[in-house]
Amino acid sequence: MKTSKFYTEERASVVENMEAIVDSAKVEGRELTDSETKEFDTLNDKANSLEGMAKRAASFEALQASKVEKSEKIENTPKEIREYSFQEAMKAAYSGNMEGLIKEMDQEARNEARYTGQSFKGIAIPSSVLTRAAVGTAAGNATEVMAWTDQLEANLVLASAGANFYSGVNNMKFPVFSAINSGFVPEAGGSAPAANGTASGVTLSPKKLISIVNVSAEALVQNAGIEAALRRNMAQSVAATLENALLDTADVSNAPASIFADAAAGSTAAVSAATLTALETTVLGNGVQLEGARMAYLMDMDAYTAVKTAAQVTDVSPLYDNRDKTANGYFTFVSSGVAASGASGKEHVLFGDFSKVHIAQFGGLDILVDPYTDGGIGQTRMIVTSLVDGDAVQNDTAFATLIEG
Repeated sequence: MKTSKFYTEERASVVENMEAIVDSAKVEGRELTDSETKEFDTLNDKANSLEGMAKRAASFEALQASKVEKSEKIENTPKEIREYSFQEAMKAAYSGNMEGLIKEMDQEARNEARYTGQSFKGIAIPSSVLTRAAVGTAAGNATEVMAWTDQLEANLVLASAGANFYSGVNNMKFPVFSAINSGFVPEAGGSAPAANGTASGVTLSPKKLISIVNVSAEALVQNAGIEAALRRNMAQSVAATLENALLDTADVSNAPASIFADAAAGSTAAVSAATLTALETTVLGNGVQLEGARMAYLMDMDAYTAVKTAAQVTDVSPLYDNRDKTANGYFTFVSSGVAASGASGKEHVLFGDFSKVHIAQFGGLDILVDPYTDGGIGQTRMIVTSLVDGDAVQNDTAFATLIEG
């Protein structure tokens, strides 16, 4: 379809031709001849048709303009969301007075909850807010505060090691395939490779995680810089609790299954070049390919202390590279979550392909105010509920552990 302007100009040209026919007959003082009448009628039909085309084109252009205007409003929405403040949400939860953007986002979170099964008892914060930065004002200067999910991911040691992180999602299922046979066959005849390989899956589903933050009423009202601290500390608390469950020596009640507990047993000796190599041999012997993998070590503080002082070759080179932060050539990370309930003073290490690990944060947050429990000391208890989960596909083959005996 051409533009309404095109059809309008075409019609004007046709009308001019009609006028020329009529003017010619007037000058000669006669009626239109049969051929002129036929041409005039043809031009008249064409003019009417072009007028209809122009109207349709103009109507379509108006719809397009309306769509663009609506799109621009949608694109501007994130800018409004960036003004969302956790501090204001907590103040609304404290006062019971919810309005404006806080109220609008609360409704969005509750609509979103039908997909995650989440229930809210306080102020609801949707995933669209959690995944966007906020603009706060401290000491009169505008400052950008990291998105809550960015803070959460930044505090996950597993993510630093190579784990996949997802936010604002519903239940997720990841396919798992066992070994698949391949083989060469002759051009004519022969037999196909034996059938092998089964498909299964690992499903992430919401697990409820409670975080409790004590904040004074004065801080909520007076401290404009509390926004960044709230996001940062809430995310740190959630990340630490989640990783303690994923990296403990046994499954934690009501929490995601432990990756550490399901990994292959690699060694029970103290950290050394030989024991770390044993972990690598166990994982690679299970068929994990280095190409495309994200191999790394996770250690508790005891193992980290040991590897920092261990020699790979006595009097020649250390086992740990302080510049690259690697052990045996693989990136190494330390976390108090590794074997959190393991034997004190013993070394614990998890080695494997962290691209197999998937961590998810579902839906939004629920902020509930308890002004009574610590009211005697002037503190307001904020109860933050989030839904999280994590697991690894093929964690019994893709990972190996060192648990010092």
